[in-house]
Amino acid sequence: MGSFLPFLCIAIGFSWADCASVFTVNPETSRARLALMTASTSIFLCAIGLSFANHSLAAGSALVACGLAIALTLGRNPSSPVALLISTVGFAVYLHGVID
Repeated sequence: MGSFLPFLCIAIGFSWADCASVFTVNPETSRARLALMTASTSIFLCAIGLSFANHSLAAGSALVACGLAIALTLGRNPSSPVALLISTVGFAVYLHGVID
C-alpha cells in the first residue's frame, strides 16, 4: 500500500487549484467550468479523507502537505481539463492499488 501513496499526493496536488476556485467563482462562470470545479473538489476531498483513513495523524498530515506542495509548485499552469485528468488517474491508481 505504501507504494501507492504518491498517487494520492498527485490527486491532491492536481485537484487543488479547481477546488480552491470554487470559493472565488463569479456569476459568469460557465456550466462546463462549474462541472470541472465540482469534480475536482470531489477528488480533492476524497483524497484528503483517504490520507487519514488508514494512516496516523502524522502520516496523513505529511500526505496532505506533500499534495499541497505539488499544488504550490504547479500554481495554475496546467489547464483545468488536463489537471482533472491527471488527478483522476492518480486517484484511480491509488484506489486500484489499495483495493487489489
